[in-house]
Amino acid sequence: MRVFRHAGSLLALGLCLAGPAMAGTPVTERQTCPVGGERFTHQTTAAYTTFGQRPDGKPYGSWTFPLALPQCPKNGLVMYRAFSKVEIARLPALLADPVFVELRESQTPYYRAAWLEHQLQARSPATAWLLLNASWEAEDGSLRKARDQDEFIDAVAVLAPTTEPREQFALKVRAANAMRELGRFDAAAAALKALSRQVLDVDPDRAAWTDFLARLEAAIARADRSPEPLDLIPARIAAGFCLGDERAPPRNDPWCRDPAMVQPISQLRDARGGHAAH
Repeated sequence: MRVFRHAGSLLALGLCLAGPAMAGTPVTERQTCPVGGERFTHQTTAAYTTFGQRPDGKPYGSWTFPLALPQCPKNGLVMYRAFSKVEIARLPALLADPVFVELRESQTPYYRAAWLEHQLQARSPATAWLLLNASWEAEDGSLRKARDQDEFIDAVAVLAPTTEPREQFALKVRAANAMRELGRFDAAAAALKALSRQVLDVDPDRAAWTDFLARLEAAIARADRSPEPLDLIPARIAAGFCLGDERAPPRNDPWCRDPAMVQPISQLRDARGGHAAH
């Protein structure tokens, strides 16, 4: 079983992985539910490429994110990680809980996984990462994304003191960004100020963190609530927004006229045959 990885912990700043570009490769995995022994198949990918992330950690890449989680068809268990024998003994009661039954009908897989993780391990950093992933699932124009971001911020605020310092720092940065997206600019600025004092303790990504925090601070200062501020995403992705395409018109953003964007925009325009979409 592919165990849930804390999105953003290994690539906390959206840095690109070295190596050749690789398109997502669909595969079908056979799964066995740890509760009841039901066997089923799960569609996923054997490999994919990422090329940077949004400030909330959602990757840009050759697959859809967050990665789909296996779900037992009969009892609805979301298999986001391996469970201990003690946890497996507790799961049947949790799956039959009226709250989970309702969540199964109305909420996304990562949100349901976060609920289960919270019941199994209170104040676990995994709950926060799962809620962050749930916010990526909820980009459908509903109020669910704001709800997920709210709960993510709350989960980060009560992290267990045993949480590894670098992971705690990464989660607090994502929480500050969530405050920005929710329009809580004063709270986001205060959180960022505290984080800026801690960045010297973060190693080996100190320079990258310092740069990212400075750009996030600028987005907060200008009251930017966008999930994709152009100065906080990879330059090639930003160039695509500046030029526009058949799905969206060119974005009239001051960053598109920044000297840093001249080369990425020129390269993308050349790759498109010299013409921007209108």
